[in-house]
Amino acid sequence: MENVIAKLRELIGDEYEGQAWDETHEAVDVILGAYKPEGYAVGCVDEEFEDGGRWTNFKTNVYRVEQPDGQVSHFRICREVPATECQEGGDFCVSIDEVVPEEVTVIKYISARAA
Repeated sequence: MENVIAKLRELIGDEYEGQAWDETHEAVDVILGAYKPEGYAVGCVDEEFEDGGRWTNFKTNVYRVEQPDGQVSHFRICREVPATECQEGGDFCVSIDEVVPEEVTVIKYISARAA
């Protein structure tokens, strides 16, 4: 596989939504986690966890992929994951899309006494 980024784009199209650990998700997971050709680098650059409710939560990871030719791209994987130990291993659905980093400014409100 010479162009890893092109392969990921081919697998997910504009945005991929499916069942966790289906054929497409497994192929993306192998590329991001196990496939290590020379000069190719991948790393998780962001991770978020959101409480969804009694039964499921949402875990999002963003991966930075760099190829030997210098091409760089970012891919976000959002997984619906079990909220209880009784559902362990029962990952449900997944969405995968290509994203771009963008710097944003956030205003946070803190206690006036702490300022």
